[in-house]
Amino acid sequence: MKLLRNTLLETFVAVVDCGGFTDAQFALGITQSAISIRIRDLEAALGYRVCERGRGGFRLTERGEIAYGKAKDILRSARDFDAELLELRDVTTGDLRIGIVDAVNTLADLKLEQSLKRFLDRPNEVRLEIIVASPTELTQRLITGDLHVAIAPFRNQVVELTYTELCQEEHRLYCGRDHPLYNLPNDQIELDLISQYQICQRSYSMLVSPELQSNDPKAIVANMEAMATLVETGHYLGPLPVHFVESRGQNGSLRELAPNRLHWTSTFFLATRATSLHRRAVELFVEDVLWSCRANNSSQNAEI
Repeated sequence: MKLLRNTLLETFVAVVDCGGFTDAQFALGITQSAISIRIRDLEAALGYRVCERGRGGFRLTERGEIAYGKAKDILRSARDFDAELLELRDVTTGDLRIGIVDAVNTLADLKLEQSLKRFLDRPNEVRLEIIVASPTELTQRLITGDLHVAIAPFRNQVVELTYTELCQEEHRLYCGRDHPLYNLPNDQIELDLISQYQICQRSYSMLVSPELQSNDPKAIVANMEAMATLVETGHYLGPLPVHFVESRGQNGSLRELAPNRLHWTSTFFLATRATSLHRRAVELFVEDVLWSCRANNSSQNAEI
């Protein structure tokens, strides 16, 4: 149910998100001619063109870029408003926008899929959205309200957000099968030797030890899959989460280097806005994440 609805803005945002009228017709379930009429009506109401369309393809005008950002904000606020009123029926509803970093599905201590299952097993009318991004981008999206909750190794924490520690993620340094260090015995691999080779670094976190970092890295990536791909070329070393490497299978494409000396730990946090009144959907999901982490820790302690 949509209490606050603006069909013209919804159509405009869908067209931009889909990159044009052709794909938007499937997302909206209406014809291209109907979309064209709505965009024309929106432009008539605004008094300026929001996009160019034709043989040159679809693109936003300068004013259209601004209108798109504001339209997304308005529609997000409208959905949140609807949810707050509809929750008076004691039904969990509305949007739940979750942000995560990549490669967390194999992080056993987090068990994100268990948290989501526990949440989704309840009767609900929630529209779920999961965004994968860097910790920096997730922080900005939380502050602006574009996200309700995010899970990531937030090293640079800000006062606008509240953080709850969840678990640890262990990282090791790896090389590929074609790298000169791959076949060397462990006792010959010293830090000064490792420092002679290029290390692939992350755009959002220089995880490796300072003595191994380069002021001018030749390879920078934003996710684990890209890191692993470059390491497997044999041209770079790179830090990767142990659980991520293990999930790729033991095919010998990666070798861990100096396991007793080179290892790092990332602390994962659950972050929400410090000042916002959380709706029921957000509260339940936070509760489910914390429950899963506690249950996992309890089972590990019981095994010990």
